[in-house]
Amino acid sequence: MGEDGIVRIQYPKDFNLTLQVMQAVNQQHRLITTDKRPILVYAESVASAEHEAQQFASTEQAIELTTCLAIIVKSFFTRAMGELFMKFHKPPYPTRLFNDEKAALAWLETFLPDEAGVSGTRQ
Repeated sequence: MGEDGIVRIQYPKDFNLTLQVMQAVNQQHRLITTDKRPILVYAESVASAEHEAQQFASTEQAIELTTCLAIIVKSFFTRAMGELFMKFHKPPYPTRLFNDEKAALAWLETFLPDEAGVSGTRQ
């Protein structure tokens, strides 16, 4: 997690995202914080994502830690994967695809708690 309160997840090149990986990432998130946080995923290097891994993003385990999700994609292939994920798995929190980190962070920051501790009021 960055000093800004945004959780960042980056996968190695040509990565195959599995349910086990998603569960392990969720456990790592819980070790860092159990607070709901904006999440930034660098998905430009993901080669495939199992159906079960995508479904995990909409489970109570994931929902209780996620205020919103920004996914950085760099190719037509990863954009298509991201769009299919959003269409068929419909995460119950705001989710968007971005081409660059700066735009993704700007959007995620609008979901950070304000000085009074109210989430999503920085717009």
